[in-house]
Amino acid sequence: MATKMNFSSKFMVVLAIIMVMFSIQAKADDNHQLKETKLSAFFHDYSSVGPNATDLPVVGFPGKLWRYDKFGTLYVLDDLLTEGRELTSPKIGRIQAIAVTVSLDGLNAQVSGSLVFTNQAYDGSTIQILGVDNQFSAIGEYGVTSGTGKFRYATGYITIEFLSFDSSISYALFRVNVTIRH
Repeated sequence: MATKMNFSSKFMVVLAIIMVMFSIQAKADDNHQLKETKLSAFFHDYSSVGPNATDLPVVGFPGKLWRYDKFGTLYVLDDLLTEGRELTSPKIGRIQAIAVTVSLDGLNAQVSGSLVFTNQAYDGSTIQILGVDNQFSAIGEYGVTSGTGKFRYATGYITIEFLSFDSSISYALFRVNVTIRH
């Protein structure tokens, strides 16, 4: 005659199986050594309206100006990322992001984006960034939330440093410094 298992017995068996599965995975991950990578690159931002624009407001409050210093303005950007500060420097990818002015005084912006690599060394890899920072400070700092490809499981931080601005063509140059473990 077969014995019946009550619910609590079945639950305990399933729980034991799950615990064994997680302990096997944890032992496999213990062998992975984290590597620290530091990168420095430059991105080129065109905020003017026109065919060269790489940074544009897409929404804001009705009846208000859509600008970086206006609460609720959302921007999208797709800027070139290069090894050096010159536009002719070797291209390494793009920085693609959204930014929303989140403070009533217009100082802070929430940024969510990705460094998307296209160069030979990191082609197809990405680094995801997220954070709120004073958008008018000379250097902003954001957290690295994840990565893909060669930067899988990345954590760390990114600083973005304002270098120059040419108002005649609405062009800004920034340096991005990345410090991650992956």
